[in-house]
Formats: sequence, structure tokens, C-alpha cells
Amino acid sequence: MRGRLRCLWFLLIPAAAAAQAPAPDSLRETAPGYARSSETASDAVASKPGDPGPDLPFTSTPELRARTVAERVRRMQGADPLGAAVAARALAQHDYDAIFRGFLDGTALRETDAGDVLAAFIVLQWMVANDATTEPSPLALRAIRRQFVAPLAAKPPLSVPGARATFAEEVKLRAVLHHAGWQAAKRMGTLPRFLATLPGDLLAPATLRTLAMTDDGLVPRAARTRAAPPAAAAPARGGTTRVTPPEPNLPAEPRFPGNWASVEGVYFRAAYGVGVGGLMILRFEPLILLRDGTTYEVAAAALEDVDLTAERVAEPRRFGRWTRAGDTFTLTDDRGRSDTYKLQDGRFFRAFPAGAGETVAQSYRNLSGGGNTAMGGDVMIAVSNRYDFRADGTYGRGGSVGATNSGATSGVGSAVSGRRAPEGGRYALDRHTLTLTAPDGRVRRLFFAFASHGDPPAIDRDMIFVGDDAFTPPH
Repeated sequence: MRGRLRCLWFLLIPAAAAAQAPAPDSLRETAPGYARSSETASDAVASKPGDPGPDLPFTSTPELRARTVAERVRRMQGADPLGAAVAARALAQHDYDAIFRGFLDGTALRETDAGDVLAAFIVLQWMVANDATTEPSPLALRAIRRQFVAPLAAKPPLSVPGARATFAEEVKLRAVLHHAGWQAAKRMGTLPRFLATLPGDLLAPATLRTLAMTDDGLVPRAARTRAAPPAAAAPARGGTTRVTPPEPNLPAEPRFPGNWASVEGVYFRAAYGVGVGGLMILRFEPLILLRDGTTYEVAAAALEDVDLTAERVAEPRRFGRWTRAGDTFTLTDDRGRSDTYKLQDGRFFRAFPAGAGETVAQSYRNLSGGGNTAMGGDVMIAVSNRYDFRADGTYGRGGSVGATNSGATSGVGSAVSGRRAPEGGRYALDRHTLTLTAPDGRVRRLFFAFASHGDPPAIDRDMIFVGDDAFTPPH
């Protein structure tokens, strides 16, 4: 249910905008009884025995999705013009329908059934309100559809085919924005504030926090029966995205240490991307070449914690093919598109490992962003992340996000900003793994590499890779 977001646009949407954007009227009115704050948890989720209810099919069309986006942006403009401008740009570039379908991967829920769409949104609301990482079981999804959808199936908008389609698209878009705000708040360290401002669509957040996700659906925690397994026991699904933090408490030993035996080499390549203000920039991406002739685009996790077999299924875009003739490499992506690179010739470079137990005394920063000021627009977004590594084996981490709207188009200028909650602890480097240990004992293992320069390649400690992000010393 967390989904496998395959793009980064939600970094550009301020968390408050996604949290506070008014809900569509049809979403608020579908089950008004469920949103009353005075209602008790047991009343709100009274068990509805029987099957999950009738099928509620609908047809999604490009025209309907375009109208849904336009209406959402219009509603956001009153509460947050800047958030509306950023969301409009992001939604014009990325298909929210495809993102929502990713939420349903691996489940029996159908993106063409309004009842399943609504059930998915309720599950997501519960996960966000509880900052949960546990995946709901198939029985839990079936039970939640029975609880919340079956009683509404004979009422508008679900009972009216045309209204049903409009409603389902509103819910899908709302779910994508809801998830985006959640992940952005986690990234910026503003999760408590985000959770405090969540709207009460269907179930109020305060009510959701009193409920447990079980195979019987959402039940009051004190009355839960077959509880869902703890997060530590939940199977890994999908790859991490740039904005999703690694698993918060890894086992002491890597899960797939044999992965490194299948590696031919670690490299990085130049690629064009979007930077602050929408300016086209050159960025660098780490890449692992495997002995079986495939390539793997690095995510956040250290390679020894990645289930490569499962990752090939969940994130096929991260895999491609490679061949080599001397210093010339031909890389082919998952869509069959090929490009040729010569080693150390400006676009393709060797990456170097750290020594076992090596320490560094250096600060590094990564600056990214978006917007449209580079093209004469109003919006500029900047996201900064920073690591401070010390020779004694300790580290600090921080970051910030800021966005401005000049108001040249709307007539209303605005600015928002936020900072990542400070983080620190101890670090350890061992070849291509950076291990971070928090004061409370939580462990994270991230991919790590030093860059290179020159030909033949020489190690360049002024550029490092942490996960799939390149960091350089601040200037």
C-alpha cells in the first residue's frame, strides 16, 4: 500500500499544501458519519459481516483526469497559492493515475473499481495518521472494503456511474497528494506538524490513531483480534525512492552479503536533471555493473541489504544491460535505449570504495530543487541536505527546503521554508557501505562511494555518493 513512487515530484510540494488542501465535496459527503469527531472509534468502525460488497466499476479517461487535476489545483489556490502552483507544475509533468496504480501493486485491489479505490485511500489514511510501515494483509484489505464501502454502495456517488467515476478520480488524486505530503514531511523532519494538520476525510486522524489494522479491518486497539504483524516482520516491497528514508532499524548483519560477489564494478555517470528554479543541470548517478551483464541503478540502501531478485520485479527501471570493449561501455536501459560511454571521458567514471574503518573530516552538501523561474515563471524551490563527518567517527546531518512564488502571475507573492530535524550519531565506512548508528541504537546502512578524476582514474574525496545522491563540500 505504500506504493512504489517512481518519480520525485512530491519533493516539490510543500507538506502543508498536501495536508491542508480542501477535500472534494463528494469525498466529504460520501460517508459524513465517519468524519464526526464526536463519534467513538467503535461506532466509526462497526463490523459489517459478509462479503466485501458489490463491484463498482468505472472508466478513467484522460479528459476526466485532466478535469480532476484542474479542480484540485483550483481548490488549493485559496488555501495556498504557492502549493497550488507547484502542484500544478508537478501534476502537468507526471501522471497521478500511474502513481496511484503503483500503490495497488501486489494487492487484489483494482484501480478500475471505485470501491477498491476508496478502500485503498482509507488504508493510506490510517498508515499516514499512524506513520505506519506495516503492509496490510489481503484479509485486512477485504475487511476494510466490507466495513466502509459496502454500506455506501447503494448511495450516491457510488451508486451513479458518472458520479462514481468523478469521485474515484478525486480519491485517487487525493491519495497521491496525501502520500506525497507524508513523505515530504518525513524528509523535512516536520512529520508531527504535518500529522497535526491532516484533514478529517472519512475518518478523523485522532480516530485513526485509536485503531489497529487487523485481518478483521480497522478495530479499536483495545479490542483487536488478529493483529497485523509488526513492521519488522513485514516483507520488503519495492525499492526505496530518493525521498524515502532507509529502513530505520536494520538487523545487525546484512541480509544479502553475497550480492557483492556478483559485482563487476561500481561506476557513476553524468545525466541531465532539473535543479533550483527548473534550471537544467548536470548531475551524477552511481551505477553498479553485475557480472551477469546487467546494470543496477543504486537506490538508498547498501547493496548487501537489497534483495536483487525481488528488486528486478518491483523496480525493473533500475536494471539494464551493459557490454564493454576496452574502455568503451554500452549501457542499455529497461526500455531498450542504448548509450555509449568512454571511461573517464566526461560522462562515465569509476567510483572508489572507502577503506575499512576509514574516517573523513569533511562536510558535504547536496542541493536540488525545481520550479519554473529558469523559464520565466514564478516558482523556485530549493532542497538542501548536508552531512558533517568528523575524524572521531561521529557525524551530524541536517537540511532545509524553501520555496518562493514571486506572484508575477497570480498577483500574490509567498514563501515557505522548513528544516530537517537535526540528526547525529556515529558512522562507519567499509568499502561501499556507510553505516549510521543513532544514539538510541538504530542502524542504517547506505550505499557509499568516492568519485574519481583523471585518466587513469584517481580517487576524488571531494565528491561522495550517499545512496543515489552526490554530495560535495559546501562553498
